Amino acid sequence: MSTTPLDDIVDPFVPERESTWYRAMRHFWHPVAYSRDVAEGAMISGRLLGERILVVRHDGEVRAFMDVCRHKGAAPSLGWVESGCIHCPYHGWAYNMDGSLVSIPSRPELNGVLQANLLRYLCQERAGMVWISLTDQPWGDPPGIDEWDDPTMRWLTPDHYDWATSSPRRLENFVDFSHFPFVHENILGTRDKAHIDQHDVWREDGALRFEKVFVEPNVDRMRELLGIDDETMAVRNWYRLTVPGSIELVRTFPNGRRYALYMVTAPTGPATCRNFWHIGADFAPTDDDMDFLLEFEHLVLAQDQPVVESQWPEHLPDRLSAEMYVKVADDVTLAYRKWLFELAGEFEPN
Repeated sequence: MSTTPLDDIVDPFVPERESTWYRAMRHFWHPVAYSRDVAEGAMISGRLLGERILVVRHDGEVRAFMDVCRHKGAAPSLGWVESGCIHCPYHGWAYNMDGSLVSIPSRPELNGVLQANLLRYLCQERAGMVWISLTDQPWGDPPGIDEWDDPTMRWLTPDHYDWATSSPRRLENFVDFSHFPFVHENILGTRDKAHIDQHDVWREDGALRFEKVFVEPNVDRMRELLGIDDETMAVRNWYRLTVPGSIELVRTFPNGRRYALYMVTAPTGPATCRNFWHIGADFAPTDDDMDFLLEFEHLVLAQDQPVVESQWPEHLPDRLSAEMYVKVADDVTLAYRKWLFELAGEFEPN
């Protein structure tokens, strides 16, 4: 019997907060809210990489801060906005829209003397979402949606949803072709057509791109909306994946009709994620039509969630060799992980 030295054993169960790719997540843009949910003069709270985030809109501009008062750590987002200042609910400390402390009600003589500012983050709005970076020099720009301004597309923005898994696991589930015939049998695939054909995966313009044609069941309501009577149909799926957690999918049906699905998963903490999404179509003119498409997506999510949340460890192991892969079927997974780990290595301190 031979034994392997302990130093040579790959441990896939290193806590996520200690993994290089999780630390690297600080160097990217992540969404923390929908733009529609941040009204003028209002504040909301989110969470990103274990930190509480305050988002406020003032004079039309969205700003983001750490949601922690410098006095005793209460959440200013529970307070109020008045005269262009954020007021903490605990002791009334007030900060201006740059994050600078301007008022201490219990000791007004210290106003302008005590220096204690809210930590402010870079913040942008794009594709109907509020994006922030926890660092001053994030990688790239917040990804947009090519079809967002297409006048023929009708868009619906559902509520965000939270899963008890890491954001890379959630993203990989979205682009894992070989699970369709099993997790989504008779919806997105059938077991007699489980084979995955060769497909190209390449990097272009700061994203991974890939295409795949699937033969899918054509359900009754979809037949009506698309005007396609065949029981099955070949659907071309075009993907654009932007690291670390954004995926845009445009599905083109045999008659040229298009369905778009955009999802970005943000790491709220170790092994937890919050997912923001939009769905769009150029063949769903009414609210009822869009509601049908949304119900379909909720069905798919309900089938995926328990399976993805069962994956162990919940996060990606730090080394590719910690899990097994199958050529062709796992080409997208491998391309994504290699790029993510490559970038993590660049961000890791020497």
